[in-house]
Amino acid sequence: MRMRAKLGLADAQAGDGDLIESILRLLAQQRVDYSIFWRRLSHWVAARTGNDSVRDLFLDRSAIDAWLQRYAVRLAAQDPAATSQTMLRTNPKFVLRNHLAETAIRKAQSMDFSEVATLLALLEAPFDEHPGYDAYASFPPDWASSLEISCSS
Repeated sequence: MRMRAKLGLADAQAGDGDLIESILRLLAQQRVDYSIFWRRLSHWVAARTGNDSVRDLFLDRSAIDAWLQRYAVRLAAQDPAATSQTMLRTNPKFVLRNHLAETAIRKAQSMDFSEVATLLALLEAPFDEHPGYDAYASFPPDWASSLEISCSS
């Protein structure tokens, strides 16, 4: 049910399970950022043509093109604008990423809680656009690949 909501599928149909499983496999195989993918897909649904933002996440363009074609057929009976809006309310733009938390922690250790306040404001309304804060919804910086997070962080 939740995956159907992420995909903006208004009802259950035969083949939905395969559509869901195939995109999850493709995301894993291509090592695509999960949160960014869902948000971009939400925008792709409204625009479809001329919107390569989803395709740009994949090295194997033919694989995502084939999946997007199947997905477009599945969505054909739905209103693109309404479906996109539903998806934008299901797929958050802002998520607490390790590097964002690390930056907030480092600043807080210096008694600067501004980053904590910013993250709190963004995460209280993670589906909203928050103009000027797109950097908080983009790919992690290179330095973040070395972060090790524990449950007590």
